[in-house]
Amino acid sequence: MTPSIFARQPLVLRMTAVLLIVALILMWFDSKNPEWFNPIRSSSHAAMQPIYELSLLPSYAKHWSSGSLQSKEALRRENMQLKSQLIHAQAKLQQQDYILAQNARLQGILSTTSPEQFDLNLAQVIGTDTNLLRQIVVLNKGAQDGVQVGQTVIDEDGILGQIINVYPNTSRLLLITDERQSVAVTVKRTGQRAIVTGQGIPTSLSLEYVFKTSDVRVGDELVSSGLGERIPAGYRVGRIAHIEDTQADNFRSIKVTPAANFVNNAYVLILQDKLANKDNIGITEP
Repeated sequence: MTPSIFARQPLVLRMTAVLLIVALILMWFDSKNPEWFNPIRSSSHAAMQPIYELSLLPSYAKHWSSGSLQSKEALRRENMQLKSQLIHAQAKLQQQDYILAQNARLQGILSTTSPEQFDLNLAQVIGTDTNLLRQIVVLNKGAQDGVQVGQTVIDEDGILGQIINVYPNTSRLLLITDERQSVAVTVKRTGQRAIVTGQGIPTSLSLEYVFKTSDVRVGDELVSSGLGERIPAGYRVGRIAHIEDTQADNFRSIKVTPAANFVNNAYVLILQDKLANKDNIGITEP
């Protein structure tokens, strides 16, 4: 009997084909019931933490080899402290500027989140997600540092995104540039509300649901409105970069330049609610 074409193939090729079929079956099951694979996914992510840390070794080696008469460790600590102070100060100035603008427009009637409501937890970006189609990065802070799913993350210039997964020592941050991410915003100049949606690239966002008759201009600054209480109000999201009126519908096509740095950002701030943190560690007000 003549052997089949598959049987005549090299063993390595046959094994590869079998593994691909098994992988496709597992991916199909994962898309139907993601909960089944959560333990495996969590374990694999935790196991990759040493790899993320190892990926930083070349930059550490370059810094060490540059040489200095002063102690490298002392310089590193001083730099981290100064950078933390700078980011904290600039983050608070964002919301103070927003409060002043709203105060002038609403004649002192203002209901927005106070910057004093949050603790600002400095974290380092140590990697990117394995899925290159998603706008996700990995941070070096996790559950042991009080990080929780849903917490907002910013840099000194604006909103970066929200925490979507938390592990003991790391967490995953979904950036607002992801196609599945949206942020409720306010046009700072007029107070008009709209929705900013990610485009899947780190350099551009889209402003949705703005009628052709709306008063929006190139250069208008967009800040988070706090609508839905998912992301706190008053943090910069971006500026309108391009406006185009199409004949297809009544809405404008508007491109937005993000305020935050999504291309080269090594350090970020996680907004952690002070009241929630006190509840979690059993602190009560006197």
